[in-house]
Amino acid sequence: MSSDAVKLELIQWLSRLEDKGLLAALLQFKKTSESRDWYEALSPQQREAIAQGEGDIKAGRVIAAEQLWARYGRTAQD
Repeated sequence: MSSDAVKLELIQWLSRLEDKGLLAALLQFKKTSESRDWYEALSPQQREAIAQGEGDIKAGRVIAAEQLWARYGRTAQD
């Protein structure tokens, strides 16, 4: 699917969306992504989780994506 097709689908979906909570969350996401580096908007807990993940990668504690998806009975295309 082309970028233009994705944009059009999102525009159509947003034009019909009535969920005020979801609209507010999307607006906040938009403002955050436009205003600063996304990392700066993360909570300390989220930053710690990223640091732990980076540590796992450096230590070789990783699995293939296919293994992860299989663990949940899915494939990457689901």
